[in-house]
Amino acid sequence: MPYVLSPLIRPDTPGLWAEGAPYSVEPIYDLCNPAHPPVRYDAHRLAPHSLPHVDAPSHILEDGNDVGSYFTPARLGNLYGPVLLLKLQAPVWQDVASGRHCLVDAAQLRSEIRRATGHESAPDKLILTLADLPTTARGQHDPACALTLAEDAADWLLANPRFDAYLTSWKSTDFQPGSRKRPIHRKLLPRAAVFECLDVAAVPEGRYFLSAFPLPLAGASEAPVCPVLFSFDELAAALAAR
Repeated sequence: MPYVLSPLIRPDTPGLWAEGAPYSVEPIYDLCNPAHPPVRYDAHRLAPHSLPHVDAPSHILEDGNDVGSYFTPARLGNLYGPVLLLKLQAPVWQDVASGRHCLVDAAQLRSEIRRATGHESAPDKLILTLADLPTTARGQHDPACALTLAEDAADWLLANPRFDAYLTSWKSTDFQPGSRKRPIHRKLLPRAAVFECLDVAAVPEGRYFLSAFPLPLAGASEAPVCPVLFSFDELAAALAAR
């Protein structure tokens, strides 16, 4: 069975960026109202940055492309393909005003990838999370426990010319309190799609096939997404059954 990397989104889903509730529903047609068509139909408002989402280059880069650019031949591959889900075994935490921060440098990233795969090659796509994941009461990555790449780790990933997607269970790809700088976004987004707020606590570490297509919102700098991971054995069995 595939792993779905999004929790159920409910009206009481908490906001992460002082944006209020990230999901709300407004009825348009009531099935029981004789003045309405015989359907139930609602308007759904989504604030993507408190939900599993993809960032487009325009989220950070002044001249960056929007979400629609991922649906062009040049960037469609950002959204699907083989991916390594890496669960850090030995995070190094630093106390910060808002909680804790684990900054993963290139040496640690290479070491953890060697442990997980037997070699130090940078993957084409990477999901980064923690083996002992600090979670909220809802089972999501605790927003007070930041997990980000150091700049040299981002550079190491980008040294692989095929690297094109970075995914994280934390709410952001940068942790720069009090600063307007977003160095990891700026390094990654010109080539790699950035996905945040993924629900991976119940997924075993390993290699998977990723499908992560967002809503194709023209002009948007981010969009909700429901990523799915398939095991390669599952894909092989499905193909063999055809």
